[in-house]
Amino acid sequence: MRFFTIIVFLVFTLDLLAQISEKTDDTNIPDKSDKVKISISASVHTDIIYDAKQMDPDWYAGFRPSKIPVYPTDPGWGTNGKTYYSLQQSTFKFDAFIPVEHKWDRIRMHVTFDLYGTGIHAGETVPRFRTGWGEWGPFIIGKEWSTFVDLHAFPNNYDWWGPSGMALMSSPMIRYTNDINDNNKLELALEVPGSDIDPGQLRQIDPSLIDFKTKEVLPDFISRYTHKGNWGYIKGALLLRQLSYEILKQQDGEARAEQKFGWALNFTSNFKLFKERGVLKLQTVFGHGYAGYNNDGGVEITPDENFKATVPFQRGFVIAYDHHFNKISTSFTYSETNQDNSAGQLNSAFHRSKYFVAQIIYPLIENTLTTGLNYQYGKRINKNRDSADDYRIMFSVRYLFKWDQDDKNN
Repeated sequence: MRFFTIIVFLVFTLDLLAQISEKTDDTNIPDKSDKVKISISASVHTDIIYDAKQMDPDWYAGFRPSKIPVYPTDPGWGTNGKTYYSLQQSTFKFDAFIPVEHKWDRIRMHVTFDLYGTGIHAGETVPRFRTGWGEWGPFIIGKEWSTFVDLHAFPNNYDWWGPSGMALMSSPMIRYTNDINDNNKLELALEVPGSDIDPGQLRQIDPSLIDFKTKEVLPDFISRYTHKGNWGYIKGALLLRQLSYEILKQQDGEARAEQKFGWALNFTSNFKLFKERGVLKLQTVFGHGYAGYNNDGGVEITPDENFKATVPFQRGFVIAYDHHFNKISTSFTYSETNQDNSAGQLNSAFHRSKYFVAQIIYPLIENTLTTGLNYQYGKRINKNRDSADDYRIMFSVRYLFKWDQDDKNN
């Protein structure tokens, strides 16, 4: 019901903006660019997935090595080999561009939904609010892809979840952008992404422990610098954060709050090759306590040998190459993420993952209807070095739709 309420509100707002635009006196606005402009786009995406082994069924629509069961009989997910059908990659975007009499020019409002259920809706095909923000001049306020993330480093493949060693998440934020010149840009942001705790053996050692959870007190600070040229670009992002958590025990019934410091660096780049037909995409990320920003695997806080909270070191990397032929495009991606385990974690705790995807995309109708076929391989390794792997084959069909208010006026 909440989703449909939001949709009704969006439709009403967009229609109202359209009416305002249509009623504006043309004598006072010399060009259409001075009117409110509305854009609606959608990507209707279908995947047919054959999973040769096993993956947590709550995450079947995306390839996540951390969700490969190392002990298949424990979760009871069934036997190897299963075919899935998914519409969860489908996305819907709404944009409104509102002109204002100011040196910052127009205001942009943006909202994105997809059908990828997470949290209590994991594994379901349900509407999910992805991003929603307003942009005016150098400022963005709302929920947007994190400033620590570089979407241009995402490989050109149809795996919805993406490389395990990549920084990839959206979060509520306030971001300021300073376009220094045509080749250099500096961005500063305050963000609230949340974090995760692995209680490890704490409950086994201390049965009086009732709860152990994270707590957001201060926003994360992120800065990102970009340098670009005809050859491509390089980016560097710095993350500084305070990781807070609460412990609740039976004997006192009161929560005790503590804090830890976290930091991380993320370096990404695109290099154009073969007369810009090919793009080499590289990423390396490392630090203490950045797992909330990592695409798959790891936690921010774990217990040490004395069962005190510690922030483990984590690192990951992505190597991807995309190549475009006359019509066909191909993509090859390899990625890893690795977290140093602490003594207080269980032997089944996540330690490392490997990710490989190879894909070919063919457009049936240019910019409208495309098909893709890809091979996916992943491996999960636990703290005690027990491991398991999985491989899948996925066939995809994607239909793209876009409507602009200018289409209505012309």
